Amino acid sequence: MSDHADWQEVVDLQPQGYLELQSRKKGEIIHGPIESVSIDEFDMVHIKLNWAAKMGTPGTETFGKWVNSPEDTEVVFPNLVVPFDFQDTEKGRRVVFGSNILYIPLVEGIDPERVDGLKL
Repeated sequence: MSDHADWQEVVDLQPQGYLELQSRKKGEIIHGPIESVSIDEFDMVHIKLNWAAKMGTPGTETFGKWVNSPEDTEVVFPNLVVPFDFQDTEKGRRVVFGSNILYIPLVEGIDPERVDGLKL
């Protein structure tokens, strides 16, 4: 059971690392460096990414490859509904929510050069 639910704790830490989301339904993985984490006036959490890459799913031609995914550069969900925990790792402190991770410190994620179709 997760010990935390108020994402203001995460916002206050001003995350600079990366986000990795794993979709159980589609089998997709979304990865990208964090631009910002905020909570709006409707108490919705917004995680904005500088860019997003999606790992191809089994049975597709992009399986095992990172592909540019500009439609996935923002994740939005209600505050206090998605529980999370903090974990300290060799890379630094991270937030774990479900099978997803968000690194607080500036840490290296995937190399943008490995993302097909990404132009920075």
